[in-house]
Amino acid sequence: MMGLAGTVVGAAGAVGVGLVTSMAESWMPGGAGRQQQKRQAQVELQSRRHDVLREWRAGLAEARDTYRQWAAGPRDTDAPNVVGAAWFESLRQYRTAHEIVCDNPTVVMLSLEIGRIEKDWVDEVTGNKRRR
Repeated sequence: MMGLAGTVVGAAGAVGVGLVTSMAESWMPGGAGRQQQKRQAQVELQSRRHDVLREWRAGLAEARDTYRQWAAGPRDTDAPNVVGAAWFESLRQYRTAHEIVCDNPTVVMLSLEIGRIEKDWVDEVTGNKRRR
């Protein structure tokens, strides 16, 4: 008899919680949905940032290899210029640059910049505040 009473009380409690949740969502629409949308937006942002970082690194590696091939050759043409490349245009801060070649110092500088941006993004997600 006690077991049956416990089952009935437990079932009634579960139904009550479901009913209260349903009513709360009716009166305050989007409360739970808004949180889910916010989490989904954060996941999408992190995924996009990961893709962007991968694109930048792949573009930088390709530009470095292209420059090295040019440097090893007869140099009868101008050095390969990354200005205008999609990966570089999404990265660059220097909007007035007309020509950038990916020699070793430039590759190091761009690699460090990509790493800095990645760290800023990771710090933003984890809530770490850095001094600038």
